[in-house]
Amino acid sequence: MLPEALRSLRDAINSHVPERIAGCFTEDYVAERPLRPAEGFIGSGKVAANWTKILAGLPDLHVEILRHARNGDELWSEWEYRGTAPTGATVLLRGPVILTTRDGRIAWARFYPDPVTMEGPTRTTVSQVLDAPAERIFAVLRDPRRHPELDATGRLRHAETSQPLAAVGDTFIMAMHSEEDGDYRIENRVVAFTENQLIGWAPGQPGQRPPGHRFTWKLTPTDDGRTEVTQTYDWAAVTHPAHLVRLPVVAADELDASLTRLAAALA
Repeated sequence: MLPEALRSLRDAINSHVPERIAGCFTEDYVAERPLRPAEGFIGSGKVAANWTKILAGLPDLHVEILRHARNGDELWSEWEYRGTAPTGATVLLRGPVILTTRDGRIAWARFYPDPVTMEGPTRTTVSQVLDAPAERIFAVLRDPRRHPELDATGRLRHAETSQPLAAVGDTFIMAMHSEEDGDYRIENRVVAFTENQLIGWAPGQPGQRPPGHRFTWKLTPTDDGRTEVTQTYDWAAVTHPAHLVRLPVVAADELDASLTRLAAALA
């Protein structure tokens, strides 16, 4: 089970409320950045100001705790930070954080997360303008039972989850098939959800942490009543060697074809 101090900090960061983040720390909190010593500071007063700047540059920032352990009175954890820069580029940081707590709040921490450096492209983005309002399109995307209609890879068979997606953290199971793997199941975890605007999920094996693939759909209404649909497949967070050699698992033309299939599903 994730310790309360880690869970509270993760949830506060994902809330995008700097004051809530600052509330996770004691007034005499000591922050250390061993890789950038000049960025260390003392006092929780600077926490809200620092996070206001961070969130201004990465407004969709999302963090996950990949692993955690306890060593005496210290909590050790591995974090992943992901967001989109103003240029549209994906910003990804990973690394350990070590902290201690006092009276339920963080009193001291050493932060090691650093930007991930990748070679070559790490995402594919395609867009089409569809003749439908965002509300109708979003209703299809949030319903796992409709996803096989959108699949251009031929691998999706049917949904084992019947409930519409409603929030980040929701999961849904899809029955899959391929010539290489035969029949198998994929558990998708919702990682982005803004009603009628944005939805995304990370696929993985049931009961296991997703390997790092993400599929997101962004809906932007146009002046003529239609909707620009942008689908992005992002694999920047994939690190397992066995997965890296197979990237990308979905080609650009398959992504574009899924938008065409979405248009047909709305007809």
